Amino acid sequence: MSDVSKTGGATPPGDTGTFGMIAAQSQGEPNPPDGKFGTFNGVFRPTILTILGIMMYLREGWVVGNAGWFGAVLVILACYLITGTTAFSISSITTNIRMGAGGVFAIISQSLGLEVGGAVGVPLFLAQGLSAALYMQGIVETWMYIFPDHHRWLVLPAVFALSFGVSIISTKLVFRMQVIVMIGVIAALISMGLGLRIHEINPNPVAIGDFEEGGFHYLFAVFFPAATGIMVGSSLSGNLKNPRHSIPLGTIAAWGLSLCVYLALVAWYALLGTPETLRNTDRIFAVEYAYFGPLVLVGIFSSCFSATLSSLVAAPRVLQALSQYRIVPFHATFEKLHKGEPRNATLLTGGLAFLCLILGDLNALASVLTIFFLVIYFMINLVLFIEHRLKMLSFRPTFPIPSAVPVIGACTCLIAILSISPLLGLMALAFAVGIYAYLDHKQLETPWETVHSGLFASVANWAAKRVFHTRASLRRSWKPDLVIPVERATQLEGYYRIVRALTKPRGSIQVIGIFSDTCTVQQEEGELRALVNDFQRDDLFATAAMVESNQFCRSLKTCVSVTRGAFFKPNTIFLSIENRSQEELQFIVDMARDNDMGVMFLAFHPESGLGRERTVNLWVRDQSPDWQLSLKLSNLDYAVLMSIQLKLNWQANSRILTVVREEEHVELAQRFLGNLLAYARMPNDVEIIAEHGRFDDFLRKAPRADLNIMGLSGQVDKAGMERLVRECHGSCLFVLDSGYASALA
Repeated sequence: MSDVSKTGGATPPGDTGTFGMIAAQSQGEPNPPDGKFGTFNGVFRPTILTILGIMMYLREGWVVGNAGWFGAVLVILACYLITGTTAFSISSITTNIRMGAGGVFAIISQSLGLEVGGAVGVPLFLAQGLSAALYMQGIVETWMYIFPDHHRWLVLPAVFALSFGVSIISTKLVFRMQVIVMIGVIAALISMGLGLRIHEINPNPVAIGDFEEGGFHYLFAVFFPAATGIMVGSSLSGNLKNPRHSIPLGTIAAWGLSLCVYLALVAWYALLGTPETLRNTDRIFAVEYAYFGPLVLVGIFSSCFSATLSSLVAAPRVLQALSQYRIVPFHATFEKLHKGEPRNATLLTGGLAFLCLILGDLNALASVLTIFFLVIYFMINLVLFIEHRLKMLSFRPTFPIPSAVPVIGACTCLIAILSISPLLGLMALAFAVGIYAYLDHKQLETPWETVHSGLFASVANWAAKRVFHTRASLRRSWKPDLVIPVERATQLEGYYRIVRALTKPRGSIQVIGIFSDTCTVQQEEGELRALVNDFQRDDLFATAAMVESNQFCRSLKTCVSVTRGAFFKPNTIFLSIENRSQEELQFIVDMARDNDMGVMFLAFHPESGLGRERTVNLWVRDQSPDWQLSLKLSNLDYAVLMSIQLKLNWQANSRILTVVREEEHVELAQRFLGNLLAYARMPNDVEIIAEHGRFDDFLRKAPRADLNIMGLSGQVDKAGMERLVRECHGSCLFVLDSGYASALA
């Protein structure tokens, strides 16, 4: 029986959330008088019965026959290494959260959000459907062994009809059978052990087999479902008296005892059988070499039938849990209940199980099921590793384990997935990633706290610490992070389109509202925050802060100083020269230099404004005779980068223009601009214009543009900037580099 064959138990009293409701609906076993189970009944017994199932009887001897006793031990240890690390991980996670219905879906959803939970929950549902088919296939194979004359294609639908019918009629039977199944398993194991007394023992068992019917990876893939079952106890945490004590103890005890049983049975199979007899799947070696074969048949039928019913009961509830949060298509259909049962989800599960039953044999079903298990276990270990690395105060499991455990678990799962079938493994991982991308696009609302946001914050914090002292290396990753001081919300409204074009898609905006009195703050704050929200709806990171002061420059300096102490620092001051004196503009330039920031001064044309936002002129100053291109341009990096931004966001026509005084320097200037176009990776349709003459004369006759980008010197000349706006008949953006951006990086 697989570990995904049980749904979660009821949540604590008073929980009226969806998980609690689904758990209550799925709960079928009558509780003890106090309503709670102890470690043995609530965790150990269901877990050990889940692990000691069909593969123990029908495929462990086959593994020994192919791999030899030592090879079989290696196969089992490989399986148990993965399930063991996952058992420790799941025990640790479940002692830090409150479990609900859906098993692993609940665990991962509560840790990393519905997107990641859904990416695992859907494979979980499919795995449970495959599990039901696998166990029914075991019943069929055993039945055909007893009655070889019966037609297989009549037995298949008969087994399905019986199993599916019982699962619909009585879900409580699934839980009430546990005591009978446990007695049957114990009796079967005793009968098998006593078989050593009546059958001849092989004195020289084969240590390493010839792997005649498949290599190590194939044997691992077929046998791996035998080692699963470790999540049953955690799924029933709501029914436990003390889940934080019972889950680790019961799960690890069941895992350890089952490992001992499987290793002991390797010796039993090797001592009693030859490779040829063990590989013969038409016979059930465990029955024929037991002390009393019928007891083993009882063990096989009881465990397979119980596991089948458990899967057919559990899978619909996982599907309903997924539907409750609109994770799957047709969710409205599958979340409906009929007399407290998810009837529509059950019908879909039955159809999936029947399809798998008729299309695959036991080995094929086990191999595919292994891939699903490995993906689920990989995610569990990854979740715990992430929570370990976040080191959040909220992560305080009562069963702590070293971080090496989930690392080993995740790595071995990934290696196993790619070793069994690289194509199938990559398809399974791509399937899970595709579900995550789909759910992330849907923007589901998670109704509980997760570490999802903490994950991104911690990653950002880690990255910020690493780059804090490496500014020179940031040229390739530079992006416009603007500080925009305003005295009225209408100023930001006037900048809105140009600021969006300069920063989208990866830049950021920090608006500083500097208002002269309290009344102004109250009036302007709402409008300012509405504009910031508009930037955020355009997928830009934008924030706003309000300052009450009548000292514009002094307040701006204070705010800039504060932001420079943060991990994520703004790199550019942006504002309009309108209503700003030359002294104020010079103060801002000097302040920017002191703080290693760039400057962008916008000068609107009084009539045309930004025009149609279709054309951009990038002006390059005369550098004759030394037209040299290097990684660090002379106050040209910002200008080039902003022209690229505007061309992309405006879909604009762009030009690079320069004027040289000497005619013989025109060719050098054209070559420089051509190289700049190439090395800065600017679009090929950018027009290059190099003329000789006086700058002022050419400016008046140059092609007009909606925006002209020009360099800004360290000495501000406001009158000169206003003159340039008039003479070029268009708005201008004057830029001064910070020294930490490179257009050629």
